[in-house]
Amino acid sequence: MKAWARIAVVAVVAVIVIYAVWRFFFFHGSPLETAAQPQVPLAFVRNGSVRQTIALVGRVGPPAGTQTKLAFSVPGSVERIDVALGAHVERGTTLAQLDATPYALVAQQAQAEANAANAGAAVASVDRTTVRLRVDEAALARQRRLYHAGVVALRDVEAAKGTVAADRAEAQSARLQVAQALAQSRAASLHADSTSYDVNRTTLRAPSAGVVVGIFVQPGQMVDPTTPVVALASVGEGVATLDVPVAQLPRIAVGNPVELHSNGARWAGRVAGIAPAVDPSTGLAILSVSGVPADIAAGTPLDARVTVGALRGLVVPKDAVIEDPQTGAHLVFVAERQTGGGVRFASRTVTLGAQDDKFANITSGLHAGDEVAAEGAIDLLAAP
Repeated sequence: MKAWARIAVVAVVAVIVIYAVWRFFFFHGSPLETAAQPQVPLAFVRNGSVRQTIALVGRVGPPAGTQTKLAFSVPGSVERIDVALGAHVERGTTLAQLDATPYALVAQQAQAEANAANAGAAVASVDRTTVRLRVDEAALARQRRLYHAGVVALRDVEAAKGTVAADRAEAQSARLQVAQALAQSRAASLHADSTSYDVNRTTLRAPSAGVVVGIFVQPGQMVDPTTPVVALASVGEGVATLDVPVAQLPRIAVGNPVELHSNGARWAGRVAGIAPAVDPSTGLAILSVSGVPADIAAGTPLDARVTVGALRGLVVPKDAVIEDPQTGAHLVFVAERQTGGGVRFASRTVTLGAQDDKFANITSGLHAGDEVAAEGAIDLLAAP
């Protein structure tokens, strides 16, 4: 009876323990379960580039009361001014000319050196060894046959071998001399092209159609690339004027691509001119941008993005990055693969380098190959 009593007590205790455990998991949930998280598309962190852009605003039409100052890209003495104030000029019109004599003499000398180098390369390319090498190789083969036939001595074979070895060494030396001569010829030709390019740069031409509104130098005056020579004001259609903070001017250059949009329409343009003079009322400088359709009314407000370069590094989709509303930090949700095959997301603070319309550059906080939520990060932030 005592044994049965002990069994009964153990059974009662076991039932109580099982019931307690059941109530704990029923009311508190299993600790191994994880809260369901939103299903979002994934993307891998990879190396790539993000366009660096500057957001600006402006309007359709040429700058009011502004001008683009033009200068020679090489120093020299002004030989003549080919336009007058108020003259209408087309793109490519000659505006002014430097004395090209020093540059022309250098170009002539460089061309003469290039011609001499080309002639030297042609002389070096003449094959003087191939035929002799073939003859001596044939003689060596003959001496070997005669040696095996017992007609000549071994020293005759060795002498023929020496002759062939000398021919081959001479042929190798000739090939090296040809390669050197060709390299010198190419270098001389490039130098000649460079000096010829400098001669062309002694002519200042209009980069676009416009009106001459300023002439700042006289014939005989010495100038350099920092000296304004002629100022043009745009009068053509298809241009826009953008306001730019002075601090951003050093990042912008003529020819930079520009994305323009207004009222849902988008166009591609380029920076046509920069007027660095600051408007005292706004504290802003002015850009002239080409590429606006001619049928867009003057005065139409524009939003624009000027592409000033590209930043290489780790990139993720732009929508993968959100800003924490409490701290202001930039967050990305990194996917963590679970042993059961599921995915759990963990927020990670990152440092943002730059963004364009598709990608964001990440300078710290992620590694190449990490898998992140490409979209829906805001939903993950709100998830329990």
